[in-house]
Amino acid sequence: MTRDELNRELRMHSATWQAVVLVYGVLVGTLVFSAMAIVG
Repeated sequence: MTRDELNRELRMHSATWQAVVLVYGVLVGTLVFSAMAIVG
């Protein structure tokens, strides 16, 4: 595996990691918003 291939792999994984964090953030935000709407 060359250095370029390694860099490409790392970039792909970091992109997927960011996507996972984004999705989880949206889910948690939706849950919190729903809870506030129900309580309030």
